[in-house]
This record gives sequence, structure tokens and C-alpha cells, in this order.
Amino acid sequence: MNSREELDRQLDAELRFDFDQRVEEKMRAGLTESDARREARLEFGGIEQIKEECRDQWALNFFFSFIRDARYALRTMRRSPGFTATAIVTLALGIGATTAMFALINAVLLKSLPVRDPAELVVLGQGRGSGVTGPGQGSFSLYSWDLYNHLKGANVFQTLCAFKSEDLPVSALYPGWSGPHATVAKIVSGNYFETLGASVARGRAISPEDDLPASPPVAVISFRYWQDRFHGDESVPGSVVDVNNVPVTVVGVARPEFYGDTLGPDPPSFWIPLSAMRQLDIMHHLMDQPEKHFLYLMGRLNSGISVPQAQARLTVALRGWLLSHEGAGISAGRQREISESFIELTPGGGGIPHLQRDYSETLKLLLGISAAILLIACANIANFLLALGVARGVETSIRLALGASPARLVQQRLTESLILALAGGMLSLPVAFTVTKFLIALVFRGATYVPVRTAPDLRVLAFAFTVSCGTAIVFGLLPAMRIRFAGRGVKNSAPSSARFSLGKALIAGEVALSLVVLAGANCFARSLANLSSQQFGFTPEKVLVVNIDPALARYEYDKLGPLYRQIYARLNALPGVKSASLSYYSPFNRCCWGETLAIEGFTTNPNDPPSAYLNRVSPHYFETIGTKILRGRTFDEHDSAASRRVAVVTEEFVRLYLANRNPIGMHFGIAGDVSGGDLEIVGVVENAKYTRPRATPTEMAFLPLAQVRQSDHENRNNLVNTIEVRSNGDPAAIAANIRAVLAELAPALPVIRVGTLSGDLRDTLNQDHVITDLAEFFAALALVLTCIGLYGLMSWMVQRRTSEVGIRTALGASRGAVMAMVIRETLIQGLAGTLVGIPLAFAATRLIASQLYGVNAADPLNLVAAASVLLLCITFAGYLPARRAALVDPAVALRHE
Repeated sequence: MNSREELDRQLDAELRFDFDQRVEEKMRAGLTESDARREARLEFGGIEQIKEECRDQWALNFFFSFIRDARYALRTMRRSPGFTATAIVTLALGIGATTAMFALINAVLLKSLPVRDPAELVVLGQGRGSGVTGPGQGSFSLYSWDLYNHLKGANVFQTLCAFKSEDLPVSALYPGWSGPHATVAKIVSGNYFETLGASVARGRAISPEDDLPASPPVAVISFRYWQDRFHGDESVPGSVVDVNNVPVTVVGVARPEFYGDTLGPDPPSFWIPLSAMRQLDIMHHLMDQPEKHFLYLMGRLNSGISVPQAQARLTVALRGWLLSHEGAGISAGRQREISESFIELTPGGGGIPHLQRDYSETLKLLLGISAAILLIACANIANFLLALGVARGVETSIRLALGASPARLVQQRLTESLILALAGGMLSLPVAFTVTKFLIALVFRGATYVPVRTAPDLRVLAFAFTVSCGTAIVFGLLPAMRIRFAGRGVKNSAPSSARFSLGKALIAGEVALSLVVLAGANCFARSLANLSSQQFGFTPEKVLVVNIDPALARYEYDKLGPLYRQIYARLNALPGVKSASLSYYSPFNRCCWGETLAIEGFTTNPNDPPSAYLNRVSPHYFETIGTKILRGRTFDEHDSAASRRVAVVTEEFVRLYLANRNPIGMHFGIAGDVSGGDLEIVGVVENAKYTRPRATPTEMAFLPLAQVRQSDHENRNNLVNTIEVRSNGDPAAIAANIRAVLAELAPALPVIRVGTLSGDLRDTLNQDHVITDLAEFFAALALVLTCIGLYGLMSWMVQRRTSEVGIRTALGASRGAVMAMVIRETLIQGLAGTLVGIPLAFAATRLIASQLYGVNAADPLNLVAAASVLLLCITFAGYLPARRAALVDPAVALRHE
């Protein structure tokens, strides 16, 4: 293939030969050589222009033109290093922030499970709910062990696996360790790894033979756990680990990328067959109770069976199973519920979508905000390029006069924009990588490990490249199209006026977008402040929270009472401890369990029986967490197993079920309790929020810890899970002493976590903190970029109007008047953008209204505050150009061209 230079030489030779031939023809016709050349040139036209027209017909001309334009762009950028660096860094920040948000969305919302053919996996139900539920209705998401085995026979799946909806807290001990290690295990069916299509790095996976009732307990451990706790010891597969004091043989090590069926922080360390529940878990009786649903199901459909066909067959099988467990005395209402029950299949390639549901709206919202920042950055670069285009106006006009086509010059300017955007895109990748790591740490604050890769993959790289090309078009097209004005003459002022109008429009757009981002950030900040400062019904400051799990140590019922009393006495005697208590739950810490009630004097509706959340607590509990006592008393050491059974209720309980009557001395019973209504209300405490900060206070009843019965011990939920300690100073200062006391009193008792009540509250509000922190950061970035853009526009305006400023000064205008003129024009730009942004901001805040707490999205004060901050910063951005204009020397200005 001929080179570009060779093609150009051949074209030049051919055109000159044609021209010379015409000259000779005219000379033979009697013209002199000079006249013949003049006539031939008029007929022939400009040789360089003809060359361009011929080059346009070449197949590779676009490629050659792009290479030549790219070289020209690089030379131009080298001559303006300040502009080039500013443009590239601005684009890197805008593209990097947007790419980082997409990378997080890609990792959390779009990634498939790291297994074989994940797109073939389906989940039975939507993966909603967790724990244990009773007989269901409507769309099923949780299934019992018996129902799982029944559905396997529906001839729908190649293979169908089951796994417990909640991870099982376990205590693991291995020879050579200093003590037991608290972690979590996933309880799965024997065909779990086969169904998911997950292989192992060492040993073998769990098999269906491992899930037989008589099979000894086995486990597969995670690769990370093998590295961290076993230090990659190759002898671990085949060795025995004590899990909840039960010998469990480790048969394999999962692959490094495998985290299980659910993406989330701190994934399981063990995968253990369901058959081992009978030995490991205090909830082992669930395996033998068909009406208790606690399993998620996931499988792969048989070939040739569509999703609708599979749903129809499974629904028939489900309804038949439900009817078979109702007996002959089934009510009409229950028959109707069963006829309305069904199974829907949802895509399982991404696993059980807990995390996706929790963070989907948040991440999409933040991606939209980052896209607004990118648009502001693009408007800034467009303004810079407009100014650069005006500075190169003479050059452009000369090139047009010499025959260059406007389309060719537009292509050249777009190539320059593309080079800038690609350079910014390349620089954005390390920015995006760093920001993604920061976002993961922010979103999953407090997690030890999150199985989310921060390194950009092909999808993220493609997104960054697409965004870079898109920004090149966005910020490069308008400046490039202004080239047509240059054709009106070298001295034509149209480019300047066009620059002013376009620049002002772009600045108004920047201000409008900044107002939207600022208004949104202000709404989120006010919402978070309302959530954090509300009355929770407790005082979280200076309270240490210690999570324990007696079930892991497999304490017998008769040992629990003495253990609780010893812990309570020793902790309350520690120096620096104001009060200490034990409870099943503390606020925002896996609370609580609910029961239906029978209440004295309350007429029960069979279709809607009264219910309440319950919690068992020791004496000093309300004093420790800071809940006020409104009536009566709380529990003390006299409330023992031998004394009358008592309860303390919340004021919402009194309002809802006792019509605000004096509740002291009244009775209620827990449904199903053989003792009936023998719980006597001895006190009322203020309402408190235990589950969600946004929730309205719910009815609660508290029972004495000392009055727990042996039958309650059958349920994991009916064990002390939390120790609360209110300190006189910094709660972290007494943490070591508390650990020492627990290690002395109960060496086998695993301490799951040591935190603070304030920390639990912050963790509950973590998503709100993430949105607010990032919205405020993006708002600050939008403000800075807008001010930079406005500063650039006004600086350029001052430079172009230097002569005018000099004339005004020479005619007697004061420096203050000149400054006022520039600042006034700056504020006009800001006000124009603000007027455009107000309806946009109003619409945006209405869209996020569902995520706000105690904030009216239509509150005009919110827009007033955002607009005031914006206009103040805009005024400051216009001050420096105004001051520079005021200092112009009239003598110098009048000579300015």
C-alpha cells in the first residue's frame, strides 16, 4: 500500500501535469505564457483546494486526516500547557467520579455470581424475608425442609438446592489457636456446590452423601478464611475443626472468588450441610417442622422447560403440599389463602438480591448526581474551547479563505476535543479506582471484608471510553460549530459576540445544575440531621454494647441463670462503670421478636389479634440505655423465677391496647403460653425505636431476664445476645476490662462484637450517611467547577473589553464603578442560571422525597438556602476579574487591540 506521502506526490504531479497541459493549449491558441497561465488558473481553480477534494474521495482519508489532526492538536496543546492541564484534570475528575459510581453499580448491581453459567440459575421467589416464618400465602420466598424435598419431585429442575436464609453464627476452634474464633457459616443442602456450579481450590465440595442424617458433619471453608486463620496450610483439608463444640471435618477450600449465594459484607467462612443443623444449631428442630419456613431455594431448570411452565408446575405442587398439611377441618379462609399462593421464578445469576435491593436506588441516585458534575465539567471545557477558538479566529479565517472547508475544520476541532477527553479518560481510571475503594469503604463501613473487586473490568473500561467520547462531543461540538462565523472576515466581531452568548448560556446551565445538586445535598443533610437528632427513647452516648452468643458455647438451661447473675454483678462492680445490664436485644441490634397477645379488657379481633415486640432484660437495663420510666417501676433483683411474672410496657402499648388507662396492675398473656394472662404490668417506659430510625414507635413489652423458662431455651432468640454498659467516660476505655471479666467467668463464651450504642445507631443510618456525604462532596465539587467556569468567562470578558474599560476610566469612571459593572454582569449570569435551576431543583427534590425524613421537598427555604450559597460563591468568583478590571491603566488600555 502506498504511503500518504507517496499518494500526495502522485496527486500533485498529476494535477500539475493537467495544469501545464492547459497552459500549452492556450499558448498554441496565441496567448502569451503569462496570459495562458492566468486563464488556465481561472479555469482550473486552486490546486490545494482540488487536492483536498481529491483526498476526500480516498478510502483511508478519514484515518489520515485524523492522524494529522491529532498531531496538530498535540502541538496546539503543547503551546497552551496551562489550558491543557486544567482541561484534562477537570475532565479526569468528572469522568472519574462518574466511572467510580458506575464501577460500584457494576460490582453491586450488575455482577453475576462467580459460578458456572450463572444466567441459568433461578431463585424460587424474590429472596425476600429471612429467619423463620409460619404457613405462608401469596408469593413464597421461604420454604421448609419438607416442602423443599416435595418440590424437588416436581420434575422441573436439573438440580435444586436449599440454604438457610440467615447465616449461622458459629464458634470455631482449631489446634494451635489461642482460643475460639467467632465467625459465620452458611447451612446448605448437599447439592449446593453442584447446583451453583462452584468448584473448590483444595479438596472436594460438599456432596449429597454428606447431607444424609447419619453422615458426620463436614464443611468447605472460604479461601480467605483458609489464608487468614489457617495461613494457607495444605494439610487443613481432611483435618477436624471444632464448630460449636462439634467436630467438623474440613473437606475442601472454596475458590478465591467464591463468596456464596449472596453478595454482601463479611461472607460466610464455612459451608456446612443442612443435616449438621441437628448437632450445630439450637434451632435444629426446624428440620422436623414442616410448617416452619426458613430456607431459600435456587436451581437450574430442565432443558425444554420455560419459566412460565416451571412456575405453573411448582405452584400446583405447592398448593397440593399446603392442602395435604391442613387436614379435613380446613377453613374457607385458609382454602382461599392456599388458592392464592404461588411460586414465581426470578433470575438467580446475581444471587439472593438483598444488597441489590438495599442499595439500588441509592447508587442510581448518586450516579445521576455524578453525571450532573460531568455535565458541569463539560460546560467548563466548552467555555475554555470557545475562548480558545476566538483567540484562533484570525487563523481560522485565513484557512477558510485559502480554501479549507468548514466541515474539515469542525472535524479538526472535534479531534482536538476527543484527544482532550481521551487524555482525561485515561487519567480518570486511577481516579475512579481510588474513588471506588473509598466508596466501598464508605458504603460498607465497619465490614471486615467485602467481596467486591475495585479493579476496573472490561465493562467499566468500556463505560469510561464511552463517557470520554460522549464528553468530547458534548463539550467540543458547540465550539467547533462556531467556526462558520469566522468566514465573515478576519476582523469580524461575530465570533466574540457568539462566544459571549454561548458562554453565558453554558454558565447559566452550570449554575442551574449546581443549584439542583446543592438543593439535593441540602435536603439530604437536613434529613440526616433530623434522623440523628430525633428522640429515640434512649441515650446512646457513653454506652458500650457487647454481643455474645451462649448458643455457640452450648450452655444448658440450668447454667444460664448463674452465668447471667455473675456477669451482671461483676460488670456493675467494675471501676468506671455507671451501670450494666443484659438483654436479648438492644436498639438497632438484631431486635426483636414479635408475639400475638391476649390483653385484659381488650376485645380481640380474630383476624387482627393484638401483638407486640418482646425483649427480656435484666435490672438496670432502662437506666443503662437511658430510657425514661414514666409510671410504676422497672425490674429489680426481686423479680425472680419464683416471684409473680411481671412486665414493663411502652406508652404506645398503653395507648393502643389500654386506651391510655392506668396500666399498673393490669394483665396480659402471650398467645400460646399455657399460663394465659398472668403477666402483670408494673411499669411504663417511654417509646423507643429499636428497629429502624424512620419507623414510628411500636408497641413493646419487656420481660425480666430472671423469669425465662426452660421451654424458651429451645429458641436461639431466647438467649442473652447483648450486654450494655454505661460508662462514666469513654466507653472504649473499659472494653478491655469487660473482655477480661467475660474470659474469666466464661472462657467458652464467644464475644462476637464489642461496639457502642452510638455506633449501632450510626450503622443503622449508614446509607443515609453515604448519600449525604457524597451529595455534599458532589455539591462542593459542582460549586467549585461552576465558580471556575464563571471566573474564566468574566476574566475573558474583561480581557476582551480592556479598551472599553480604559475609555470608561479615562472619562472619569471610578474603580468601584468598574468593579460594580463586572460583578453586576457576574450576578446577572448567576441569577439567570438560578431562575432556570429553581424549577429543575424543585422537580429533583420531589423525586427524592421518599428518601427524606422530616423534610418537605417543596420547602422554599431549601431552595433559598441553596441559591444564597450559590450566589455568594458566584459573587466571589466575579470579584477577582472585577478587581483586575479596576486596576487597568487607561493609557495601556487605550493602546490595547
